[in-house]
Amino acid sequence: MRTTPAIETAVLRIAAEVLNEPAAAFHAQPVLAAHNWDSLVSLEAFAQLEGDFGVRLDLRAFHACRTVGDLAALVADAVTAAGGALPNGASPRDAVDS
Repeated sequence: MRTTPAIETAVLRIAAEVLNEPAAAFHAQPVLAAHNWDSLVSLEAFAQLEGDFGVRLDLRAFHACRTVGDLAALVADAVTAAGGALPNGASPRDAVDS
């Protein structure tokens, strides 16, 4: 599955939240390691992504992700593997916050 704007927005929100940085920081520098992405932060993001999207992510594939875009693609693949839709057809939590 190709990622969607809702998935990209939600993944970006989660990355920004766990790193305590504005989402715009990832547009300027998309590489997670440039934002103090460490093992504790990554596990927090992992748990939040699984919970918000209601999917199971492959931990090795997750750790191979270098950018928010990589994370969004991984989540999109997990959504596809889970049947191609988010639970109950809903958007991920806070994906469309403004």
